[in-house]
Amino acid sequence: MKFDFKKTLELIRGGLLSRETTWTEYLSENPGWQQTAMVLTGPLILLNVVLGVLFARMMGGYTAYGVHMNVFSALIFALVMAVIGFLVAVFVFNFLAGVFKGKTDFSRAFAAVSLAAIPAWVAGIVGALIPGIGFLISLAGAIMTLVFLYKIMPLALDVPSEKRVMHFVVSLIVIFLINLVVGMVIGADAMRDQMREGALGDRDSAAPAGVFGEWERQGRLMEEAGRDQYDPPSDGKVSEGQVEAYASVLRKTRAAQEEYGKKMTAIASEMDAKEKSGDTPSVADLGKLYSGVGSALSAKNAEMEIVKTAGGNWAEHQWVKEQLRIAKLQQGEGSDAIEHNYELYQEYADELEASP
Repeated sequence: MKFDFKKTLELIRGGLLSRETTWTEYLSENPGWQQTAMVLTGPLILLNVVLGVLFARMMGGYTAYGVHMNVFSALIFALVMAVIGFLVAVFVFNFLAGVFKGKTDFSRAFAAVSLAAIPAWVAGIVGALIPGIGFLISLAGAIMTLVFLYKIMPLALDVPSEKRVMHFVVSLIVIFLINLVVGMVIGADAMRDQMREGALGDRDSAAPAGVFGEWERQGRLMEEAGRDQYDPPSDGKVSEGQVEAYASVLRKTRAAQEEYGKKMTAIASEMDAKEKSGDTPSVADLGKLYSGVGSALSAKNAEMEIVKTAGGNWAEHQWVKEQLRIAKLQQGEGSDAIEHNYELYQEYADELEASP
């Protein structure tokens, strides 16, 4: 197995200009993931990272990572994040294909994600060259990659037509949440700097829509909540006011998550109807999904956002939740505090047990 420059160029050109023919021909070869990594994935990730970071430094264009690092650190950080993000996508699409009655095949999933990601990788390089609108170019490439992913996954993993929309939607949400957690663990300091200084958007302007804007907003929210402190009462007893406030937060959280669920179900139903009628979902349809994935984190993190936007203390909220959990677990037995807390739990049981 060796690098074939001609094959790489053919796949890039075909992936952009004659994608369906290129996909069918390449997947029919049943390439191992190592082959795809050698001729397509590896070269494009390296080009995207190296040229993206260097061009952004020289030309002032857009790059997603490493704005406040030296060049070497930025290259390493961006490369690690790119590889992890890619592998997460492959594993998630492949695993969930089996869940949604398709076939799991890591090598074919690896090839499918690689082929679909060509627009995003190329746009990332071009966006780094052009100041001002570089982010929009990268965003356009990302949306086009979403379109390609939606179209290629059933071809690669035999996802049934009636399951393809839900497979796609659920996969995107899981990928986004995993990458968010990984990014915060691996590059927490760097990502906080970018969120503060505007690598994902100028603080004095409107936050960018979709995934990046929601990432920035939720990152600031979690950082603020993480600074909250609470000194609990020495007797360990929650007050009725605290339980009432906690139940109110859960009620609002359920409403927010139900609203998000209805929104995504409507989008999925609309796309499914187009599929059944023989129409292909448009870029605008996939754009709606892209925006919906951005709001997935907001729905997942709704409880924290409701507490903080009401001026509440997240540490206190978490303490109340834990005391009520212990009281329920012990059924009011063990101490005066547990007995007291369990009585309050029972008073609000209907709302607390219906929590999201």
